Amino acid sequence: MKFKDLEYFQRLVREKSFTKVANAFRVSQPTITYAVKRLEEELGTELVYRDQSHKQLVITQSGLVLSRHISNILKELAVAVTEIDRLKDETLDFGLPPIIGNFYFPKLSSYLFQNNLMRHIHLVDGGSHDLYRLLRHSKIDLALLGTIEPIHDDELTSELLVEKNFVIVVSPEHHLAKRKELAFSELKEELFVLLNEHYVHPAAFKMMTQQAHFEPQIIYQNNNLNILKGMIREKIGIGFLAELAVSSEDNLVTIPIIDQPQPTFMISLVQREQVLDTVVRGQLIELIREFSQQKN
Repeated sequence: MKFKDLEYFQRLVREKSFTKVANAFRVSQPTITYAVKRLEEELGTELVYRDQSHKQLVITQSGLVLSRHISNILKELAVAVTEIDRLKDETLDFGLPPIIGNFYFPKLSSYLFQNNLMRHIHLVDGGSHDLYRLLRHSKIDLALLGTIEPIHDDELTSELLVEKNFVIVVSPEHHLAKRKELAFSELKEELFVLLNEHYVHPAAFKMMTQQAHFEPQIIYQNNNLNILKGMIREKIGIGFLAELAVSSEDNLVTIPIIDQPQPTFMISLVQREQVLDTVVRGQLIELIREFSQQKN
């Protein structure tokens, strides 16, 4: 059974026209006809027939069953081709959100250089939600993702590495800056500048405001962490961030939240369920695990 025959047939199911399929693949119409005949002979069943009364092509029940399975076959074939291409030069597409990257990567990169791994790694930047979608579609090999719930996905494996708290972030001159801790309900009158839906922060923030029973005053949302930090420093608003998003160099104050229960920022190492283990992948994963234990 030829993969090209499966591609032709799948397009035929959609187009219901031998001519359109031939034009789409830039081949002759008999090429498509012979491909379908080969499939019918191999499977011992009729896959299509012409309804002369309505002058149209009809896909049989057997044809529809085959089409359903072809979708999965072609999808897996595309994944296999991608993985084989990556194996040729052993380059891993490694998804790293900015917040987690700032926390992990400066120190982790020295480990990677020392172990001669950096040249095998291509960093892919993006929010955790975006990187999750790329993983699901096999566009990247593995990622460190931030979530507020454990990841359960039949197509992915997930290993929880670290849990961090969310904190309120203010300017050193803000009236809350001297507080050692606070309840979320105390923030009803505050103006917020927040990360947008590319990150998990909005979901955690919504949980906190609902639990505190108030509608927050959100004046700005963005996916650029540095812009938000600048706005917080200028006292335009206060922030709600995972504690690891703020460093001592930021000249900002972080205030713990006392509300219970509250969501935590979970950092997980995530990869596809069915992948080919390689030396580079194994070394990278082991280094991440070791480094996580040190940072934790």
